[in-house]
Amino acid sequence: MDILIYADERLAFIRMLLLLAPAVFYALGLMEGKLGIRFFTVGLGLHGLSLLQRGIELGGLPLTEKHDTISLMALAMALSYAWLYGRRTSRGLEFTLLPLAVAFVFVAVKHRTLNTVSPFMLSPWFYLHVLFYFTSYAVLGASACMGLLYVISGDAEQERMQYRVAALGWALLSAALLFGSIWFYSAYGTYWLWTSKELWITITWLGLGLYLHVRLIGRFQGRPAAVLGCLCFAAALFTYFGVGTVIPAPPTQF
Repeated sequence: MDILIYADERLAFIRMLLLLAPAVFYALGLMEGKLGIRFFTVGLGLHGLSLLQRGIELGGLPLTEKHDTISLMALAMALSYAWLYGRRTSRGLEFTLLPLAVAFVFVAVKHRTLNTVSPFMLSPWFYLHVLFYFTSYAVLGASACMGLLYVISGDAEQERMQYRVAALGWALLSAALLFGSIWFYSAYGTYWLWTSKELWITITWLGLGLYLHVRLIGRFQGRPAAVLGCLCFAAALFTYFGVGTVIPAPPTQF
């Protein structure tokens, strides 16, 4: 028994190191020039390796619990940063989006692993739902960071990029809700339940749709629309982290 406990503790320590290492290299990626790019690239590789290790440990896709889904969101944020890197409008993202990805790595480490997969989760619809859902959050985080930079600098190109990235995030979130509804019906016999979690997901989705439309109205263009776009990401974070903590909701492990 002592040997098994020791082995579990050693595995947990290795898992923590595998996830903390990318955060260190992401932070080193703040350095200027090619050295910073190399550090950031190493961070991406180590982050992907940590998810691969979790997949091997679980014997399936690591998308069934908070530890892994938050890590996935952090990786998607880092990939969003890589996607936007080099654009003239991305100046400042290294001080907003990259630290945000690092912060979510630490949040992932904070959540202990469960290493259990419910039979209801063994569905391609569930995996598609989770993959699109947390990727959409990462993209919306990138959009909010662009909006914050615009509010500070007034660079209109950053505001336009915020809008384009938010539109992609809204499309990904819409796909996630579609896949989630199909999975929920196959698992529980209904497409939707109006719990506080579903209510706030709806609020987030509608809020994003409102932002995408309001931004086209003349008197709301500029900073008012940019702030609304940032608030939509805040609502998305509250939906995941606040509902169930601040507001009662049925418990979920993912």
